[in-house]
Amino acid sequence: MRLTGFALALLATLAIGASAQQTGLYPTFPFCQCTKTPSAYRLSPTVTSVGAGTYCFTLNVKAPAGCTHKCCKADLKKIEFNVNSACDVFSPSLKATINGVPTKVAPAINQAQDGPSGATTLVLTQLGLGLASDGAKVCVTLGLNKNGKGCTTLEELCVPPAGMPAGVCSAALFDSQNDCCPLSQANVPSPPPPSPPPPSPPAPVPASSLASSPVAPPPPRCRVCAYIELLDSGSVPFPFRGFTSDECAQAADVIVNDITTEAQAVGATIVSDFRLVSCKAKQIKVCGEFFSAQEGALLQSFVTDQASVWRDLVTDGQCPAYLAGYTVVAAVGGDGATVNNLPVSCLSAAASTACAVETVDFPKCDCVTQAFSTPFAAKPTLTTMDGPIKGTTAYCFTITLVTPTNPGSKCGKSSSLLKAEFYADDTKRRKVTHVGIKPAGGAMKWQAPTWGAVGEYTLKATPLNWSKAQAEGGQLCLSLNNDTTLDEFCMGTTTDTCWVNLFDDSKDCCPVYTSSL
Repeated sequence: MRLTGFALALLATLAIGASAQQTGLYPTFPFCQCTKTPSAYRLSPTVTSVGAGTYCFTLNVKAPAGCTHKCCKADLKKIEFNVNSACDVFSPSLKATINGVPTKVAPAINQAQDGPSGATTLVLTQLGLGLASDGAKVCVTLGLNKNGKGCTTLEELCVPPAGMPAGVCSAALFDSQNDCCPLSQANVPSPPPPSPPPPSPPAPVPASSLASSPVAPPPPRCRVCAYIELLDSGSVPFPFRGFTSDECAQAADVIVNDITTEAQAVGATIVSDFRLVSCKAKQIKVCGEFFSAQEGALLQSFVTDQASVWRDLVTDGQCPAYLAGYTVVAAVGGDGATVNNLPVSCLSAAASTACAVETVDFPKCDCVTQAFSTPFAAKPTLTTMDGPIKGTTAYCFTITLVTPTNPGSKCGKSSSLLKAEFYADDTKRRKVTHVGIKPAGGAMKWQAPTWGAVGEYTLKATPLNWSKAQAEGGQLCLSLNNDTTLDEFCMGTTTDTCWVNLFDDSKDCCPVYTSSL
């Protein structure tokens, strides 16, 4: 059947309408699922305006000390900015350079497919940057289209974070896999206010009145502290190992930089620099002092929004297995001992997340899956080492003994560990080269992977037949090709997390445990 010109035009219109629909799956920028921390990449908070609609951003690159997460080693392929939909016009004049060299692909303004209606991003891609790019200058030139439409300033272009003024840009920095997307905020500093005219010389004061003239005291200083703290809910399966000094320093650097930058932007004077004052097992504390309560209060809307960002320095938006049972709190207030009872200050904010283990459809058999139903358990932290062949990495579970919830039950009386099964993507069978089995006090044995039926998503470590003595401190390792991440291989949605269930010799008891990098 031949279509008329009208029919063809109608179909084209419908196709355009369909392509423009946005799913709203991810309501907040960067409108996708990705890992925001840790990362080596960050934009400097200060943008340089060089005129003619050109704005230059400085790339800061520094991998956190001791970080083995893939995002600390990733490249930088693209930068996306959260921008106003009004800037999405036909054929705008947009250019970008890196250290003065035009980018391989011109910038583009696109609708965010999985964002809410109207969500729009400015995309700079094929950047080809990496860990040696510290200090790189990424410049964007904004211009109008031939019809005089478009955005030419950051104030027009960027959607500022909640509570921030126009001109503050949010940017996400993506690696080639689109797995890592650390966020940055940047803007052109406001010019300093004009100097006030010199005051008129005061009238002479009679000497007789000098002794009785009161001198107004300076306003009281405002001491403010920002906290990241883990609160024990009373049902913690495994106690948190405690923040390391490097973790405290990394989190404190972010908080100090954020507060200092915002204070400069709003004109609040800091008289005692913000710094890390305490690093405890379950608390990171950063404190500083503003000239007055009135000046400190200028940051109220900022810290209200930023508290959730600081919380996610620990949770990354999802709770790893080793935080199960804890509530992660980021709070701002006075100088106190715990976030449960902070003294009043000129700033106040809090954001919290109660961490629980994700529920998954695993294992694919009928057995007792409750954690701690047998004496055998997997610790909540995965470790890594080189795999048995070149180009592989081994991700290892550590087995430990626990007191069963019901020691007198059949499961509670289990005396041997028969086998283990992992919740893994069986479409990636070729990506796992070996399964490592190492009883306590024994040597690591690497064997070929054994899988369940297609669609069961079950990778097996069998046979084990470990006694309690062999299980305490034993290891079970998955050796993956380096072109496959743990996220891609393990099922579930929690970042860098895998599930394992441990069968006793009756096969009736198979408690499930979760472990994260």
